Amino acid sequence: MEFYQPIHVEPKSRLELRALAHSIRSFLNIEPDDYFPAVEVLEVLQFFVPDAYFEIVPVSDLPPNTHAYTNISKKSIVIREDVYDGACKGNGRDRMTIVHEFAHFFMLCFFGFKLTRSFGQSIKAYCDPEWQAKCLAGELMMDSRAIAGMDASTVVEKYGVSEDAAIMQLSKI
Repeated sequence: MEFYQPIHVEPKSRLELRALAHSIRSFLNIEPDDYFPAVEVLEVLQFFVPDAYFEIVPVSDLPPNTHAYTNISKKSIVIREDVYDGACKGNGRDRMTIVHEFAHFFMLCFFGFKLTRSFGQSIKAYCDPEWQAKCLAGELMMDSRAIAGMDASTVVEKYGVSEDAAIMQLSKI
């Protein structure tokens, strides 16, 4: 029997995360209709947090089904080498994995966190750190101001994301 205890973070709405994505894109001089440079954003972590870094590790160094993780205490993002290589080649899922970890890194470093455990309670999406990172990553990669009215295949082509990610993001506009 598994005893998973959900971790809650301070609430953030989709609209707040969308505004945050717009601010990050603006800070990085990335226009709403520009392709988000997932790999390159790793190179600028230190502009957000001094001493921050990323590390590419062999697949065997991470537990099964772990593609990447964020370590706030070390100010680092650790990425499996096959995921990094896939992102460099433009694979949408791998690019999203990197931006997802960047989203965790950014939110935890800048907003801090207040974690609580709840026994026997479900976690509301807007208090779930995974939902927040997925939402912020989607907004960073597919700016809602630019994709409104597009079809999924156009979003996939223009922004280098998976079809599932495009469909999800379009459904939230």
